[in-house]
Amino acid sequence: MVFIIVMSIWILALLVLASGIGMSLRLGSICAAFSFIGVIFSTFFAHLVGRLFKPLVAHIASSDPLVAWALPTIIGFLVVYAVFIAVGIEVQRRVGVYYKYKAGDLRLALWDRLNLRVAGCLGILNGTAWLVVISFFFFNLSYVTAQVAPSDNEPKWIRLTNNLGYGMQSTGLDKAARAVGSIPDSFYRTADFAGLIRQNPRVTARLADYPAFISLTERSDIQSLAQDGNLANGLNGGTTSQILSDPTVQSTIKNTNLMSTIWSIVQTNMNDITNYLITGKSPKFDSEKLIGRWQFDVVPALGDLLESQPKIRPADLKAIRALWTPAFAQTTFIAGSDGQAFLKNVPDFKKNPPESTTWTGNWTDDGTGTNYDLTLSANNQTKVAIAKTDGLRLTIKMGESTLVFQRAY
Repeated sequence: MVFIIVMSIWILALLVLASGIGMSLRLGSICAAFSFIGVIFSTFFAHLVGRLFKPLVAHIASSDPLVAWALPTIIGFLVVYAVFIAVGIEVQRRVGVYYKYKAGDLRLALWDRLNLRVAGCLGILNGTAWLVVISFFFFNLSYVTAQVAPSDNEPKWIRLTNNLGYGMQSTGLDKAARAVGSIPDSFYRTADFAGLIRQNPRVTARLADYPAFISLTERSDIQSLAQDGNLANGLNGGTTSQILSDPTVQSTIKNTNLMSTIWSIVQTNMNDITNYLITGKSPKFDSEKLIGRWQFDVVPALGDLLESQPKIRPADLKAIRALWTPAFAQTTFIAGSDGQAFLKNVPDFKKNPPESTTWTGNWTDDGTGTNYDLTLSANNQTKVAIAKTDGLRLTIKMGESTLVFQRAY
């Protein structure tokens, strides 16, 4: 298999070189020179010129962020190259007209011979230049696909791209591809990050607990994504194409505001997220003790009640525990790194039977690193609460109520 892949790379190289020679012989030596220079200039100015087309491409390809990111640069390359080719064709035409009608038969014959031989030489340069450009394109594309879509069940074009990437690595052509491009390191780090998630499906559960993503997981569209059974099956054994074609995933991709938010979080915290997925630790956010998911803990809550009411009878305490255990079973507190806070499923014992209420708002650090101020709202009511935590246990005093939580992750 490796032999076949390597041979396909050499066949591709020969075809590109032959095409370069054939194109140069057809267009002429002057046009071939402009073509060679055009490839070089297009490579360096593709990204700069491509910026002019970003607004248009972003509007047309808004549902596919990868296309919206890559297409402007490709268009920029083709536009610059087309300018050089157009100029080269016109200069070649004028020189040909001069020798054909004004220079005489002898000089025309000499020009035709020189034009043919120089065009052949420049054809080799053109073929080499295009081979490097094509290698650059497929190397970077395969850097992504080989990590996020390594399965043999992927579509043929993905498997072909992966094989070309492996072949370039085996033949050393990837070194030429890496030397040409100016793609930022964030591209490769993002590809590595996507590959880590794709090839280790279990880390997606940990990803939901990353501090910068916690608030996002409370959104209904993200929750529907997490509850998608087909997506879960795809992550655990399906192909990347199947995952991307999932209706819920498609809906998420088309949500440009959500995708922009996710992309911003990933790019800002790339190294920290990767470290968190591997080790479960976040050097960037671990110092903020409140951030995370907290589960109501009945036993210390009863202890706090007993401390405030030491004369309470054992029978009453037992009855309260029997009432609180099911009532607070789903009570949680969530604090995101963006300052958002969610106090979920708090039972209201003034109603019979007790009804659960979810409070949302914000938290702020009072500067001590252990005490926090909460502003929470629900049902057109706003309450101010005080939270205190040592990183393992959290106590929230809201009015006359005291809620005690233990860290859930």
